[in-house]
Amino acid sequence: MSSNDYVSIERADGVATLTLRAVGRMPVLSLASGNALADAAAALKDDREIRVVVLRGDNGQFCAGGDIAAIRDALPDPDRLLGPIIDGLHRTVRNLRALPQPVIASVAGSAAGGGMSLAVSCDLIVAASDARFVVGYGALGTSSDGGLSYTLPRRIGANRAMDVILARGLLDAATAHAWGLVARLAEPAALEQETAAYAALLARQPAQVLREFKQLLGDSAEPELSARLDAERAAFLRCAKTEDFSRRVNAFLEKKK
Repeated sequence: MSSNDYVSIERADGVATLTLRAVGRMPVLSLASGNALADAAAALKDDREIRVVVLRGDNGQFCAGGDIAAIRDALPDPDRLLGPIIDGLHRTVRNLRALPQPVIASVAGSAAGGGMSLAVSCDLIVAASDARFVVGYGALGTSSDGGLSYTLPRRIGANRAMDVILARGLLDAATAHAWGLVARLAEPAALEQETAAYAALLARQPAQVLREFKQLLGDSAEPELSARLDAERAAFLRCAKTEDFSRRVNAFLEKKK
């Protein structure tokens, strides 16, 4: 097992488990944690012993999304200060998609904002029955990052994706499963066990089968995803320069006090 302050990597029986560690109560995406996760994913690309990758959060939560305090600190100069935070998440998404191994998101608690984008960017999702996928972006007055505007419509359809993003604001695990976003549901106490069993099932496939189907099923549109990530970055930064965004970020932090 290897780890740093932000990400731990555990390897066992052909499965690598990446854990985004909690900073305070929940795992969040900051400049440091986003880049640490991107580096951890990149380190697995040429690991011939690993057939499946599991991505999970710490402390009973998947990921609360962006570090709002860091986003507030970036408000004076979003291009210079907020752009690199988005870049870390986008590098993570690109590196996860570039892995030859299928990636399973194991979602406990909430996957919110960038955390939802991160989960949906994975090849498969196993979720606790009480998990929630929270869009979060609209509440802050911004558009998405992490490729959500690209991956979610391709998972659940364009109309449902528009409804979730602009009207519902969240998906419960049961609905996400019924709509095909979540591959398997588990009781909250059994999520880790169920994810491990599912990963082990996939890991029994020959390595070349996993590699080729990952490419056939997931890589055909990768240039489009990369272009969408660039477009999302630009749109997010435009939103971040508005007074409404600043007001909403500060109100969110005041509410947490």
